[in-house]
Amino acid sequence: MAPLNLLFTGATGYIGGSVLDHLIGWNTKNKAYSITAIARKPEAVEKIKSSYPSDALTVVQAGYTDPVFATLVAEADVIVHTGESADDGTSANVITKNIKDGALLIHTSGTAILINESELDQQVTRRYDDVDDIKTLTSWKLDHLHRNIDIQILDLHKNKPTVNTIIVCPPLIYGTGTGKVNQTSQQIPLMIKVASISKKNAVYGSGKAAWSNVHISDIAELYVLLLATYISDPKRLWYNDEGYYFAENGIHSWKSITAALDEPLVKYGIIPPENTAKVGTPDEVHFTDDELKKVLEPSLYKIAAWMYCTNSLSKATRVRKLGWVPKQPDVYSTLDDDVKRFKAYGAPR
Repeated sequence: MAPLNLLFTGATGYIGGSVLDHLIGWNTKNKAYSITAIARKPEAVEKIKSSYPSDALTVVQAGYTDPVFATLVAEADVIVHTGESADDGTSANVITKNIKDGALLIHTSGTAILINESELDQQVTRRYDDVDDIKTLTSWKLDHLHRNIDIQILDLHKNKPTVNTIIVCPPLIYGTGTGKVNQTSQQIPLMIKVASISKKNAVYGSGKAAWSNVHISDIAELYVLLLATYISDPKRLWYNDEGYYFAENGIHSWKSITAALDEPLVKYGIIPPENTAKVGTPDEVHFTDDELKKVLEPSLYKIAAWMYCTNSLSKATRVRKLGWVPKQPDVYSTLDDDVKRFKAYGAPR
């Protein structure tokens, strides 16, 4: 069988770059897909091109509003959408309008959709299961993050019955990526950045809120598993109203991450030894809103003050039924490397 045309977005991103790297590794042996990736900046195009053999993929300079993107969408048998996909209406509009009959769309959302504003800064234990709770997950109101785009993707099959969709919904992703442009995640490096600017480590809010998490290489292998299964036995996959896939391999409270950061933050000279968070002691340190506003620009303050007080707990049943087995270290084992990378490169904006 001739290779299927696969269009890939987000090749320069933390998630997308790692997924693309793992996919190319698998596809080099299996020759199942003819991969075309898009990147907006010429230097990114050249960086990705030069990182792989010339026959591994085609890289096209294009943004979501460029006509060539619509053309590539219309030609693709499979689309893997990871580039700003969870909240970008422009790309969702172009894809849903131009995707061809019989195609598969693998869309990337995120478990921020599980956040309940009434539970901010509280300890929550409920985990949403992508099988048992599927009807809940696909019927949230529009006040949930990512929901407006999720609806658009879920409605695609209804409007074009021969098109199938899969939504991959990862939690906090940690670890060093394998992409060729961006290898650094966001949430934990931002915590390190705040500690660096304020010269202290501290708990955000009560610290009781918790998220599920997954290593970047494990999430990349999940995408490869979906794409490999689509070639070998597509009937094993769930699509459309049931095609909602979580990915997790651990749970952390934000306070536990703060506590575990003390040692590497001191070790690499980010904070002095006397300015640790001292979690679990009578001297436990907490950030105030005024402190966060002082050290962070408004957009990052909003993210930090909100993100580290939210709950998002998920259970990935579907991919485990397919045989997905996470193999990477837990989130705490990677914090030393996160701080070391921050010391060398700083944090992404």
